[in-house]
Amino acid sequence: MAEKQYDALVIGAGAAGLAAGRALVDAGRAVLLLEARTRIGGRVHTDESFAEFPLEMGAEFIHGDRAATHDLVRRAGLSVIPVVRLGNLWWAESEARAITHSALPQSVRERLRGLIGDYEALAEADLPVDMSLGTYLRGRGWDEDALRMTDVLLAQTCCAGIDTLSCHDLIREKRADRAGSGEARIGEGYSALLRWYSRDLPLRLAAPANVLQWGDSGVEVRCGVDVYRARACIVTVPVSVLQRGDIRFAPALPQEKRRALQAFGFEAATKLIYRFREKFWPDDLTYMAHPGITARWWTPGYGRAQAAVLCAYVTAGRARQVDALSQKDALALGLRELGVLLARPAAWLERECVAAKRVSWAQERYTGGGYAHVPPGAAACREILAQPVGAVLFFAGEATAFDSNPQTVHGALESGWRAARACLGA
Repeated sequence: MAEKQYDALVIGAGAAGLAAGRALVDAGRAVLLLEARTRIGGRVHTDESFAEFPLEMGAEFIHGDRAATHDLVRRAGLSVIPVVRLGNLWWAESEARAITHSALPQSVRERLRGLIGDYEALAEADLPVDMSLGTYLRGRGWDEDALRMTDVLLAQTCCAGIDTLSCHDLIREKRADRAGSGEARIGEGYSALLRWYSRDLPLRLAAPANVLQWGDSGVEVRCGVDVYRARACIVTVPVSVLQRGDIRFAPALPQEKRRALQAFGFEAATKLIYRFREKFWPDDLTYMAHPGITARWWTPGYGRAQAAVLCAYVTAGRARQVDALSQKDALALGLRELGVLLARPAAWLERECVAAKRVSWAQERYTGGGYAHVPPGAAACREILAQPVGAVLFFAGEATAFDSNPQTVHGALESGWRAARACLGA
């Protein structure tokens, strides 16, 4: 049984937990990070064996050319591979071949331009009453074809459906955004960055927190038979873990905090990843989408030589459909839809495919799905969840990134730094 007294405990060693732990350690505090998994990273997990290059099973992109992640990448001596996704979109209407943006019919290009314009206009919108993104766009005169396109290209990015996203939350994010545009991958993989960032941090792996007892005098965290005590605790686990009650708070969290926590939406997120004998698509293919089940595809090996890997990423209802299938059937579904998109027979794709895997984050016990999203009418829940409880409990994680970009790694990092500052100030 552990007996040492710490200045602070950090529950979770994903990006937010590592950021909080690093800030506290650098400030000279006695800290311990408790991680339920046998690895660090949370929803960051890089596979080094599936392909000839580091392949992301979870978080994949740096979103924004001014995102805080870039500074860490530079300090770690790692590299980035810029990639254009939406600006280089290949789109397919239902059951049709995907074609480049410039080759799309003018009506489809105008639809896409108008939808993105209305989405971006949310930053300046004055909506007295919160509503879903779908309701907002219907009010702008868009038909169901347009809404299906928006659901794939914009709502699914948020691990949600078009009718479950709060416009007030989207407006808040757009006004808080300082990451800018542009996207990139880390050449050596996200896990390489977090390994560097976690160097020398005091960690306990395979230590799921079961009970968190707190009061004015500090906290006591139980992980099975082990007990850890500290003056404060920063909780960074995913919303789904807290919603399930995997960590029992004694006493219970304040009612406002519990209501905010339960208000979040949390959906499935799944990747279908295929490695082929040779690359049979153009070098400039970076992003491909359609209204089908495997709605969004990209090329994880873009910018690398001999990288014959394609990935379908689906969330929300589509991910639930994919997860309901056996892995064999799910991968076969992906190949069938890919065959339509790239005009290749499914049987040929099966022969050329040398490895494939499904990564279902909803099946990950300590994750439970993709990123949290905010439904209409609950736009205050991020900031409420982020608020400390007294001078003892602090909260971080991408869901709490009310002053940054939630659903991003840099948002999680910034939330960890924010919680650490609050903890130090207390």
